[in-house]
Amino acid sequence: MINQIPYIGQVFDSLDDVYIFYNGYALQKGFGIRKSSTFKSHGSRDLIRKRFVCDKEGFKIISTNASVDIARLRDTRIGCMEKLEARKSKEGQWIVASFMDSHNHFLDSPRRASKHRSHNKSHKSFVARSLMNQLCNSGLGPSKIARALNTTSGNTSISCQQVIDQLRLEKKNNIGSEGVQVATYLQKQRILDHNFYYAIELDAEGTLKSIFWADSRARTDYFIFSDVIVFDVTYRTNKFLMSFAPFTGVNHHRKSSIFGCALLADETEETFTWLFKQWLSCMLGKSPGDIITDMDGAMYNVIKKVFPTTRHRFCSWHIQKHLLEHIHSISDANSEFSIDYQKWFRSKSVSSCEMRWAALVQKYNIDNSSWLSKMWEQ
Repeated sequence: MINQIPYIGQVFDSLDDVYIFYNGYALQKGFGIRKSSTFKSHGSRDLIRKRFVCDKEGFKIISTNASVDIARLRDTRIGCMEKLEARKSKEGQWIVASFMDSHNHFLDSPRRASKHRSHNKSHKSFVARSLMNQLCNSGLGPSKIARALNTTSGNTSISCQQVIDQLRLEKKNNIGSEGVQVATYLQKQRILDHNFYYAIELDAEGTLKSIFWADSRARTDYFIFSDVIVFDVTYRTNKFLMSFAPFTGVNHHRKSSIFGCALLADETEETFTWLFKQWLSCMLGKSPGDIITDMDGAMYNVIKKVFPTTRHRFCSWHIQKHLLEHIHSISDANSEFSIDYQKWFRSKSVSSCEMRWAALVQKYNIDNSSWLSKMWEQ
């Protein structure tokens, strides 16, 4: 059901509002739009009138230059007459001056219509960007932000990846001056502490991406207490969407020790590779005995490459956190499974752990491709 149909005399505060409204209407009805003719005042040359049309309006102009070989895209313009025209009032508002609801083609479903170019850009509108930033600052993740935007506007075209890309762009646009301040601060720390180590990763355009640093105390402690370390990326700053990732361990007083910290642009294999190599260089090539992390796949792959002699272990808290969503089918069908699982999970020796695992597999017919089997293998 279409929420509102354009009508002559409809008033908007800005031309962007006209476009957003008409594009939303087009998505619900099943077509895409594009900007067409522009009319300016003869005297001041100010924009006074704008036309928006169906993306199938008109016909494609084919070049007659036979000497130029052009790879052509599929022709989608078939002379559709659908259009909306808005004029600027003396008060600065934009008013719908004409509207023609006349298509010469079949309309798509809203889901298929979301593939049109105008709807692929809906996440870049000022309203969408502002709402994305507000929801992100409130602590919501990209998937929940996309769901909220689509529910609020009735627009099903904004994907989780589009939210991620747009938030990263906002972060990149805001990080310039702060990046310089961070670099200046790290340089001052290096002067005060000659064993202070830091590294900055830049993108192709010279914008700050990720930072790693460790002071002399962190480096000294690591060489003494490097048997087991924990690497955690669960902390995220709001302003720049950068994950705070500390390397931590335990000293001889059973107190936490920090062996370095990082601010990461993202959690991809490329970023983890950069960070782990910088950390290894900082620690003069000394790999940890064991490293405990969450169950991130990108991190798992990089640790095997950068720390080939290190034993990689998953954090039990993260395993327990995701446990129910993977074993509910077994536990729902077998009332004794939870008891047997806890006995196996809390085994105090390798032999008892292996014996109880074999019993679990046999008793509950656990498949080799199941989540539990993969956890056992890893």
